[in-house]
Amino acid sequence: MEHSPQSKGFNWLSAGQFAFSLSAVLFLFLISLISIITVLLGGASSDLGFSDTQVVSSLLFAAGLGFAGILLIPSTIYSGRRLFGNRPPISAQWDKMVWLGYFFPIPILFGYLIQNGPAWGYILLPVIHVLANGASIFWVLNLGRRKFPARSAQRNWGAFGAGLTLTPAITFVIEIALLLMIGIFWLILIQTRPDLEQDILYLMNLVYESSPDSEVPARWVGEFVARPEVTGTIFFYFSLLIPLVEELLKPIAVYFLLGRKLQPWEGFMIGATAGAGYALFENLTIGAGADTWTFVMISRLGTAAIHILTTGLVGWGLASAWTEKKYFRMAGSFLAAVSLHGAWNGLNIFNALAEFPAYQDQISPFYVNFARFAPAGLILLALGSIVGLVRANSLLRRAIIAQD
Repeated sequence: MEHSPQSKGFNWLSAGQFAFSLSAVLFLFLISLISIITVLLGGASSDLGFSDTQVVSSLLFAAGLGFAGILLIPSTIYSGRRLFGNRPPISAQWDKMVWLGYFFPIPILFGYLIQNGPAWGYILLPVIHVLANGASIFWVLNLGRRKFPARSAQRNWGAFGAGLTLTPAITFVIEIALLLMIGIFWLILIQTRPDLEQDILYLMNLVYESSPDSEVPARWVGEFVARPEVTGTIFFYFSLLIPLVEELLKPIAVYFLLGRKLQPWEGFMIGATAGAGYALFENLTIGAGADTWTFVMISRLGTAAIHILTTGLVGWGLASAWTEKKYFRMAGSFLAAVSLHGAWNGLNIFNALAEFPAYQDQISPFYVNFARFAPAGLILLALGSIVGLVRANSLLRRAIIAQD
């Protein structure tokens, strides 16, 4: 994401960073504007209730996209300077900005007050949404990269921007393709299993004909999901395929910079920065209703810590393999990242499935008891990831000192 002083000729990497960043800024601003106009036009002929879940979710989504576009502007400016100004970008002193992250509880508190206040206050929630997410992600990121030697602003913002936009776009396409492949597999499976086809048709009719307040569809959904083939497919997709794809693609900025002979600590720092961008995009665009915003906001801190730590680990492994030929370290770091990510997703899925009483009736008492402790497991993983970031930062700083 930056120009090497020794390189000659046209800087294709900076050109690509500039073109992508500028295009992404314009695209995100456009989609954000269209989303806002759609919400306003939707309420033009009726009372626009800001306490309505769908309205609030749409406004949060629009604000999130707009904020993501703003965060891509530094990447555009620094890569443009390198491309057109022929001047090295200013070193990024991220440590001087770390104090901003410690204020993240304040917007969360304001969001909580808005959530429990009058309905008109929800119009302020989109602003609180972007401030709370930006500050919290920045705080978690700096736990892992504090007091590292400064590197160029172009590299830092380029890595952050790649995680914020490029990786989500690519992973979305791949994950949809995998989902379609699973759908094809299920179509084939249904053709060979008349009992399965009959249960699916019955469930679809039941959902269509039942009243909105009926508990019958939920009970049947729970019983259907409890089938081994259905549960296995859900966990296979969310706990294995998604972690594999995301952990392979989240450190995309590290791949671009491997030719710069990154040191392992640089690979960790760039990977963690890209992971923070990816986590922020998820947090900004996640659906959250007016009555659940505070809970979702706090719970997403754990997801952010997971993304930042796992991407940092993979970046560390990639740089170690490329620079120091430590290929087992690369394989081990990738396996650890996928395992941690898979465990996080698996506990979330298991916790969600356990909400169906009929699902609990179909599984063994051991798994029922395990489901009760799934939230505690998520908390432990989140706290462990935060501790892991602090510990990795300490160890890598010692390695820098020893190397110097």
